[in-house]
Amino acid sequence: MDFVTLGMFIIDEIHYQPPRKPDVDVIGGAGTYAALGARLFRPPPSASGIGWTVHEGYDFPRHIKSTIDSWQTRCEFIQTPERETTRARNRYEPNEHRAFEYLNTKIRLDEKSLTLAQLTSKTYHLICSAQRCLSLIEGILARRDAELLTQTDRKIRNLLTLIPIFIWEPVPDLCKPSELIHCLEALQRVDIFSPNLEEFGSLLGTSIDLDQPDGWSQLRQRCQEVIEPTLSSLRTTAVIRLGERGCYVAQPGRQYLRLPAYYDQQADSSAIDTAAADKREHANRVIDPTGGGNAFLGGFAIGLQNSGQGNMREAAAYGTIAASFAIEQVGVPTLGLSSSGVETWNGASVEGRLKDYIRKVAEGGTCVFDTSMAR
Repeated sequence: MDFVTLGMFIIDEIHYQPPRKPDVDVIGGAGTYAALGARLFRPPPSASGIGWTVHEGYDFPRHIKSTIDSWQTRCEFIQTPERETTRARNRYEPNEHRAFEYLNTKIRLDEKSLTLAQLTSKTYHLICSAQRCLSLIEGILARRDAELLTQTDRKIRNLLTLIPIFIWEPVPDLCKPSELIHCLEALQRVDIFSPNLEEFGSLLGTSIDLDQPDGWSQLRQRCQEVIEPTLSSLRTTAVIRLGERGCYVAQPGRQYLRLPAYYDQQADSSAIDTAAADKREHANRVIDPTGGGNAFLGGFAIGLQNSGQGNMREAAAYGTIAASFAIEQVGVPTLGLSSSGVETWNGASVEGRLKDYIRKVAEGGTCVFDTSMAR
């Protein structure tokens, strides 16, 4: 498999400021959006290389099941008829702060949850604490080694001998200075470390304001302080997600670069429907940022594989495009087909949008390389 997430599936209800009514039975969860981000770049039959797990309670809505099935990923549905599906409430407060709470008991995934197919994945997405991250990595590798000892299928054995890539997304509540020592331990084992800017600052007990004259240089310095001293090799890359500002990639000893968000650009020539493209040029397409960061990491993972050489700039472009589709609506984007049989999401071609973005970034010089920081 190409990508497996151990993030959860959640049914969300989203509450807004009055008089807007809440949205209920919304597809959500970090695992869902990470799987979506990867799936965008893997149309069928390759979609079956995207693995994730859904615990299906007695209240599981049929329309959600139909939506997930339409993606044709390798989603493992685990029946839990004795309980409700995991649900959560998102509440948007006047300052745009999003409060989150579970409405029932969550079911976490671990290495024991993985099927044999998921155990052969090239990439794993983990969203958890630093200590749990280490436990999951050790558990996954141990299960792979154990399976290798008894597995007779040559193809499966070959997959199990490959060293997988681990992408770690820390949970926001545990991004605090007291967790930094555990974070540094986890960085010894992960390939991609990806907090958002607020989480990264909170982990260090500071805030990083990119609007200040020294904001970007402060971000570079903090990445150096956290990433480089912990490493005996050039393994870990920090990918700081910056929301509407895009992302910042810190690759120790090699390169530091930043890419803009997709909606920092002005047009969308990837739209199949030209009338829709004209409409989108004049509309604010960012409807709900929920899941954008998770989708970014799913897309990033596929970009790493597609680049062949682990090209971080290309991977970040994939992630950026994945995030752009995730934030265009409440919930997940709509899968469709053009009149010519091309797969579309919200009426746009993923490949077309990616090419459009890469071209504009190249022409506009908006991919900034901080070469002064590389050694």
